[in-house]
Amino acid sequence: MSTTLSPASGRHRQSRRSPWISLIASLSVIAVAAIVIAPWDAQRRQAIADQITVWTNPPSAEIEAIADATLLTEDARRVFFASLPTIESAETFNEHCSIEGSTVLGCYAAERIYVFDVTDERLAGTVEVTAVHELMHALYDRLSRSERERIDALVAAAVAEIPETDPVRDVLATYAESQLADEWHARLATEFADLGPELEEHYAQYFEDRQLIVDLNVRSRAALTELEVQIDDLVAQIDELGAGLEVRGDQYEQQLAALNAEIEDFNRRADDGEFESQEQFNSERAALLARSDALEADRVALNADTERYNALVAELNALDTRYTDLYSQLDSTQAPPSVED
Repeated sequence: MSTTLSPASGRHRQSRRSPWISLIASLSVIAVAAIVIAPWDAQRRQAIADQITVWTNPPSAEIEAIADATLLTEDARRVFFASLPTIESAETFNEHCSIEGSTVLGCYAAERIYVFDVTDERLAGTVEVTAVHELMHALYDRLSRSERERIDALVAAAVAEIPETDPVRDVLATYAESQLADEWHARLATEFADLGPELEEHYAQYFEDRQLIVDLNVRSRAALTELEVQIDDLVAQIDELGAGLEVRGDQYEQQLAALNAEIEDFNRRADDGEFESQEQFNSERAALLARSDALEADRVALNADTERYNALVAELNALDTRYTDLYSQLDSTQAPPSVED
């Protein structure tokens, strides 16, 4: 990607040119001095290449605002800006990032950072957290082999402490083994607090306050998390009530069938004059009426609980709709196509 600048005119054009020539000359002196004074290692070459990229491709105000909001250190800002990050609409984003059946919010591809532009206020903070997550891939990419091995060991130790039930484990279960260290390095940085002194020291190179990122991640998911909690609670209530209704419904049908059979037998015996006394007749009749009243009470209670069950299902469906709508704001494949003039 190239940036075209309109030429300045007259005296202003010349006055802007001289400092640039001086700057390049100064860089050349510094570079030569560095070769003489210290080994020209890959990290040093990368740092200078990054800085030149930043100078020649200055970040937009939007990108600078993200770096400011996430309290990146100077080193992290340089790598972030050098990765030429862009916040993109769905159509453009999907051209840059591979969407393989799961919701993708950002990617680090061909040494560049791409972030899907999530604009829903209920998901505020998603863009910033995603940008930082992708930055972590760029930073990991710049680690030396020895440093990467050291960090991988620290990451593995931290991951071992994460409960097996943590949902992040389910997400990463779909990743190739070769990608796990890099991905966990990014996930730990943005989603997990209190990682131990060595790993925190490593991340402190990049964040003035890493906890701010972790908190921002929680807030960016708060609306979805709240809906998930409500949905889980409703599902539990519906499952429990539904199981009870099924058992009680079966019992009611069995008891009703038995009562109807006994009422039919009672009426037959009454018609045939089989009762030995009026007292026997009245006693059995009263018992049948009592059972009938009890079954009627059960029927009323069953209907009331069935109505409650149906109301809970309707509430769950409404929450599911809200959740689906909100989650779709994170899915670049569901965004409406852009309208061309």
